[in-house]
Amino acid sequence: MIRVDIETIIMASGPVPSVVVLRERKSGTSSESALRALSIQTGAYEAASIGHGVDAAKQTRRPIAHDLFINTVKKLGSKVERVEINRWEAPVFFADVVLAATDENAEEIKVDARPSDALAIATRSNAPIYVEDDVMNRAGSVSIPTTEQADAEEFEKFDEFVHTLSPDDF
Repeated sequence: MIRVDIETIIMASGPVPSVVVLRERKSGTSSESALRALSIQTGAYEAASIGHGVDAAKQTRRPIAHDLFINTVKKLGSKVERVEINRWEAPVFFADVVLAATDENAEEIKVDARPSDALAIATRSNAPIYVEDDVMNRAGSVSIPTTEQADAEEFEKFDEFVHTLSPDDF
């Protein structure tokens, strides 16, 4: 499993779906390695709920379903341990909300959930989010991070090239 964070929530309206972008956390081994991202389409209501969870300052006057779930789990003496996005059957993603064991002999409880609901619950409970490696490899994308120094060197090379051009080159 790969630990990810919510990088972006793109809100859409009308028939266009909203998108939640999950970005792989930087590993401590190398800052030059490529970071993967996973984009999950969702409805506007679900994206807004995830956004409200991220922005804890925005509290609703009354609990919505995700708040109700968190409150119920707490009242039962448990907590949300983590969220796992564990399967992809294009174009559908599958997730589990993993609850802590309620006594020392019990096992964790996995509750099947839509990824959007799982992410909204994770943001409200401050639970870590994980994506199965196979899902990330099949449905994710890769972006290569650039450093400011590499950007500056690239700009300098381009600037030198531009200075060698003459009007006849065009």
